[in-house]
Amino acid sequence: MTAICALEICDKFGMGLKATYFKVTSWATSTIGTTADLVENAWMTVEDLLFGLLLPSGNDAATVLCENLGAVLYF
Repeated sequence: MTAICALEICDKFGMGLKATYFKVTSWATSTIGTTADLVENAWMTVEDLLFGLLLPSGNDAATVLCENLGAVLYF
């Protein structure tokens, strides 16, 4: 569901999957469960975060997407 929402939000606001970058936070890297082994303070494209979310089922990638795309919807 996170991937679907991320794709819809990016499409709605014209955010390119390869052109939009988000910074990995310490909150995301401390997420429990399966991870994509993201590195704190790294900048990643939405496309890379989606791969991290879908392939290893990375909770850390989902957290980065939610932190940033949730802010887009809020403002």
